[in-house]
Order: sequence, then structure tokens, then C-alpha cells
Amino acid sequence: MANITVLAGDFLQGDGVYRDGSLTLRTTLHPWPGLTLPLSSIKTLEVANEESISNIKDAIGYGVAGAMLLGPIGAIAGFMLAGHETEVTFLATLKDRRRLLIAADSDTYQEISRRVAC
Repeated sequence: MANITVLAGDFLQGDGVYRDGSLTLRTTLHPWPGLTLPLSSIKTLEVANEESISNIKDAIGYGVAGAMLLGPIGAIAGFMLAGHETEVTFLATLKDRRRLLIAADSDTYQEISRRVAC
């Protein structure tokens, strides 16, 4: 199960979930558990943006721990040790011509892309 975020398109903006070959999106008509779209309903995927982001919680935690142990230099080193992950923003066009602009982590995008291409 991986969290995704709908940024724009023919569906409401907000959170969603990718799980076992399907996307579950919350809509006004289906707030819970949401509208489920199988990946087989996706016609094309197109990457719009890919960027590396820092995990802020880890950065703060490592920075504080480093500062306690080694002072200011330890704080900088701890901040730099924080995990980085890549967020991919992509456009999914469904077979019925509806579109979704989705943000997801790189691993989730790779999984979706692999399954759509098959």
C-alpha cells in the first residue's frame, strides 16, 4: 500500500492509495472507502516532474542528535544524513479520456508504470 496525492484533473484533489494494481481515490460521491480505478483503465502515463525531497522529520532528529554529540558541526552532519527520496509527478490518461495529475514516490511510480506497460 502506497500513498499518492491527486493534484489536478477530472477527480477531486486529495489523498489516495495505490494497492495491488488499483488506485483508490476519494471523491464527493465516494468519500469512503473511495473510488477504485484498476490500472487496466489507464491508457498512458507521462512524467511531468521528478524531484528529490528531504525527509524533514529525519533531518530534524539527526540534526538535534548530532548537535548534542558534536555541537554545531554535528548538527550540520546530522542534517545531511537525513534520507532523501524522489517524488514523481505524472499525468495518467484513462481510456475514457479522464485525466489525473498524481504525485507519488519514485518506487510507487515505477510499480504503476511497470503494470500499465504490461
